[in-house]
Amino acid sequence: MNFIGKRLFICDFFLRSWRPYMWLTFVSFLLYMQLFTFSEYTYFDDHYLIVESFSYIDKISDIGHAFLEDVSHQGQGGCLYRPMLTVSLILSAQISGTAPFGYHLIDIILHSASCCLFFAALQILGFKRSVSFLGTLLFCVHPAVTQATAWIAGRNDSLLAVFILFGFITYAKFLSTSSLKWYLLHLLCFTLAMFTKESAIMFPFLALLYSFSLKREKIFSLTTVLLLVGWGIILVNWHLTRSAAQLVPIGDKLLAAKTVLSNLWIALFYFGKYFWPLNLAFAPISEDIHITVGIISVVFLSLALFLSERKDWRLIFFGIAWFVAFLVPTFFYDLAVVTPPKFYEHRGYIPFMGILFVFLSFSYTKRTESFKKFSPCIFMFLFGVLGYFSFIHTLHFKNCITLSEYDAATSPNDPRRYNTITRMNIPKELDQRISAAQGIVRHSEDSLTAVSKKDLWKIIDDLKNELRSSHIDPELHHSLAIVYFARGLLLSSEENFLAAIQDKPQDANVPYNLGVLYYSAHERKKAEQAWLNALQRDSTMGKAHHNLSYLYYELGQHELARLHCQNAMQCGIQISPEFVKEIQKNPPTNAINK
Repeated sequence: MNFIGKRLFICDFFLRSWRPYMWLTFVSFLLYMQLFTFSEYTYFDDHYLIVESFSYIDKISDIGHAFLEDVSHQGQGGCLYRPMLTVSLILSAQISGTAPFGYHLIDIILHSASCCLFFAALQILGFKRSVSFLGTLLFCVHPAVTQATAWIAGRNDSLLAVFILFGFITYAKFLSTSSLKWYLLHLLCFTLAMFTKESAIMFPFLALLYSFSLKREKIFSLTTVLLLVGWGIILVNWHLTRSAAQLVPIGDKLLAAKTVLSNLWIALFYFGKYFWPLNLAFAPISEDIHITVGIISVVFLSLALFLSERKDWRLIFFGIAWFVAFLVPTFFYDLAVVTPPKFYEHRGYIPFMGILFVFLSFSYTKRTESFKKFSPCIFMFLFGVLGYFSFIHTLHFKNCITLSEYDAATSPNDPRRYNTITRMNIPKELDQRISAAQGIVRHSEDSLTAVSKKDLWKIIDDLKNELRSSHIDPELHHSLAIVYFARGLLLSSEENFLAAIQDKPQDANVPYNLGVLYYSAHERKKAEQAWLNALQRDSTMGKAHHNLSYLYYELGQHELARLHCQNAMQCGIQISPEFVKEIQKNPPTNAINK
């Protein structure tokens, strides 16, 4: 059997019938299996949407309420109308309650479903089964789509992709068969898409573009009228339901259009991620967005188009329109709601499919004739590298500390990633550095103010340079840990705190400050242990007693809260009378037993 015969045999065996869908599901679960080991939330929306709002998602009967409120469950106001996201969280809650397992499971299922539907959509667009599978596999393992699966709050885009792709498939079926079944299924998919995310409103324009450009349907026909009427009814009902939920009106449409158009350049940032997936970031602000890679990627795509032996301009235009239609409208929310606006990575999930429409349409049969024998190895290497990068990228969403570190590192100009350090005990040497940088003299620890971004960077650079020449210096590690915390780099801060504890185990200030870091990162058990370690070194540290009293009160351990509150006051710490009264409301356990 020659090479071509072997390749046809392999394609027929592996890509026959339902097998491609099985492979895509298997790869999705294999790639993201480590999510099931993540037992903590990132506290970037996920904890609020699940744990803090659990009373809104714990029962199946809550589904109806999801359509009458904003995603944050405000009685009125709010601007994110995401009923289907809430419904998906309700389904996850039935699996694992407030534990992350069920939410990660649904995330992976949504991604695998998106991949399977994308594979079917590519074939509807006319791509060969083998090309469709390779293109879908590329999408499945690509690091640029990792955030939509690894971050629970990012599932809205993979959920939208399921409805949009299924809606496209049923739309194409309706065009070819004129069957009422496919018409009703398509309208149902579009309805679910609209109740998932507002950007779904762009789908009818893309559907008509597909009809008139790729399928060359008649512009004026009964089919078009039926679709327009169906879409119109859905949009009217969506608007009425959104208004009944008392959400904030969308506002000035002209201003929204101007805002979006003035920021079209940001599309190059997302475009660059697809061709160079090392240029990733969780949610950078505009100051941290660089479009050099995006420009290079456009040049690369243009060169690939020029060298292509076959150019399907209608499909190329459709792919570009898909990319723009599903990406650009998301810019308005960023610019209108968040200050400074953040451009989340997972929003490139569905637009990436449009770029793949374009890229897969290229043909290089004659130019690549000599490479056919090596093509399986090349594809395996490419998918292996992309899968490895996605695997590593997934680790950024393990917990609050890792994601905060990643966000702070990839968006260094975001003012939200700079924390105050007044809660920590500042070493004298670091206090002197801060005073020198600010050009002021402080006479007490309490007068310490937040360090400016410029001064903070200088202090970090100076400390790192000194550490290079002095490998073991607990004071330098301690100071660097504090300024890293102020910078928002929690993982780097933790690493230096642990190094300082190892080299100077008797200093109570180091574990105390480490406890502040853990508490800020919502790691309560670790914060408790750090403050207890500080008290083992210095039992008179009133701040540690004070913090533990609040921590135990939050955990519902009122006896321990009272004990540490009394110890804190004995150490001279002033505690709010309201807090003292609050912890006294709950009688000791032994009194209850009597």
